Amino acid sequence: MSDSSLAIAAIGVLGTLLASILSPLISERSKRREFERARVERLELAERDEVRARRLELRQSYITFNTAARDYHRALRAWSYAADNNTERAAESVDLPQTRQAFQTAYAEAQMIVSAPVLELAQQVATKLADAYSILKHREDGTHDPATDTTAEARRILGDAWEPLRTIRVAMRADLELPTL
Repeated sequence: MSDSSLAIAAIGVLGTLLASILSPLISERSKRREFERARVERLELAERDEVRARRLELRQSYITFNTAARDYHRALRAWSYAADNNTERAAESVDLPQTRQAFQTAYAEAQMIVSAPVLELAQQVATKLADAYSILKHREDGTHDPATDTTAEARRILGDAWEPLRTIRVAMRADLELPTL
């Protein structure tokens, strides 16, 4: 056997040995790349799902807050008229305790998840409704100042609450990337 044949045989054996060593390494590297690609896809999918869930949670919170605020506003207005008519237990006659509690719950939830601009408007709405409630409650309890704590004043405050209620609806829709009216 000649030197060149021996060299060719040695290169062939060495090639076979290197192939058996390099093949698993190349295969492992390929598997790692595929695993990393699958991991990135799973993370992107999880992120999209989280964004979708957050949007749905926000949407539901906005619906709940808007409904509760309007119901509470309506109940306070009805209470003010019932108080003018000296209806006995006026607050209970308009389901005020339930609507007030529903509003407070919706507002507490909103404080945890809504955007800063919407929260600022929600605070304005809550303040106006609380002011009207305070006047009407003091009147019912007999602890009011007859000169300032009137049902007319409560209704004026409730009238002033319409603008923040309208503005918050627009802000909520904008926050959800919905067309505003």
